[in-house]
Amino acid sequence: MTARAGPTEAAPPTRRALLPVVIAAALLTGCGRQVAVPPPDLPHDACTNVTVPSTVAGAGQRPTSEPGTAAWGEPPITYRCGVARPAALTPTARLLDVNGIGWLPIDGQGGTGFIAVTWPLDTSPAYVEVLVPQEYAAPADVLIDISAALASAGG
Repeated sequence: MTARAGPTEAAPPTRRALLPVVIAAALLTGCGRQVAVPPPDLPHDACTNVTVPSTVAGAGQRPTSEPGTAAWGEPPITYRCGVARPAALTPTARLLDVNGIGWLPIDGQGGTGFIAVTWPLDTSPAYVEVLVPQEYAAPADVLIDISAALASAGG
């Protein structure tokens, strides 16, 4: 009797080497699943000039179906350009200034929210909402990348 070897051959080295790259890409992009982001309440012409970044705080962009929206990471950080004026925006409200954009912190469901209230102009703003799930340790860090995109779009 002769023993026959079964199919114990290892995958070629190139396949094994690519596996971590494929896994990392899937994690960064949130596996490419579309995120349901509600449409903006009040679309603003300035929103069409914004090119959102491909990554926000290291999280890769994910597809959305509504114009004026974007999402990154898992769980998704969401963006809507053209939301209603926040009720919490009063003359004494404390804003965060990030790269010349004034952001009003708001309560987010299961995380932290921010609304840009001075872009593109203080007198005619297109309110931009960003919601950051609680799983992100430094929610305000996402504003760095998004503020840069808004500042580049001008107004």
